[in-house]
Amino acid sequence: MIDFIGIGAQKSGTSWAYACLYEHPQICAPIKEIHFFSRSRFEKGQVWYEHHFRNCDATKLKGEFSTSYLYSEDASLRIKQMYPEVKLIAILRNPLDRAVSHYKNAIKSGEISDTVTFDTFAQQDKSVLEQGKYAQQLERYYAHYKKEQVLVLVYEDIKRNEEAFMQTIYAFLGIDTAFISSMLHTEINIARVPKAVYVDRIMHHVSESLRKVGFDALVHTIRKSGLPDLVRSHNTKPEQAVIVDTKALQNYFEEDVAKLSVLLERDMKTEWGIHHEA
Repeated sequence: MIDFIGIGAQKSGTSWAYACLYEHPQICAPIKEIHFFSRSRFEKGQVWYEHHFRNCDATKLKGEFSTSYLYSEDASLRIKQMYPEVKLIAILRNPLDRAVSHYKNAIKSGEISDTVTFDTFAQQDKSVLEQGKYAQQLERYYAHYKKEQVLVLVYEDIKRNEEAFMQTIYAFLGIDTAFISSMLHTEINIARVPKAVYVDRIMHHVSESLRKVGFDALVHTIRKSGLPDLVRSHNTKPEQAVIVDTKALQNYFEEDVAKLSVLLERDMKTEWGIHHEA
């Protein structure tokens, strides 16, 4: 039985939230990105999926975060059919900022060269913008789940109060809200452009390989040591502004953000500064 699943959105603070949850004594979340319900590995079956949690103490809540689940057209129903009582966590970020971070992440991972412009990348990969249409994605989940099973948070609230943000997640899961993670004030998986993409690739491959064979605690310890961040800081190019057509993007997202504001009963158009431009 899986107790909770983080469904996204991509580039919206899920790595940080996962790191904080990982340390909670009532949580067992050995692997962050399994992407079981959104990709072809779903064909491996439920036994394969639950094998990732084989070392979890029976007294702890089991869960994972895979940022592809929110955008996936298949994940919501697949999760419902397998785990109808699971609790779902979504973290949403200003869709313009999320798209730019997505672009930087594509450069970091070696998917594209840093000579490719944001506009070109967005034309090549429709998900760059579509992943920011949160209302239509959440509606897929609301079609299968009660609203009280889905916790929707806003990334920008992390900056306002990290502790309160995580306490909201802890309360939703029904675990000790007084716990404070050592990762609470640590920035994780920051969007950046590496000098050598292969260095980032090797680090990612090693960490994921260790997690898969049960050494998730070692990976977390190394992350806490600050060594990976030190390597990345030396392997990062100077920050350069990403050129985007802000008005066009506001027009693109305006209708969906209006719908999202209704769903969340919160004025996200104003908070994110997304208004229609003639």
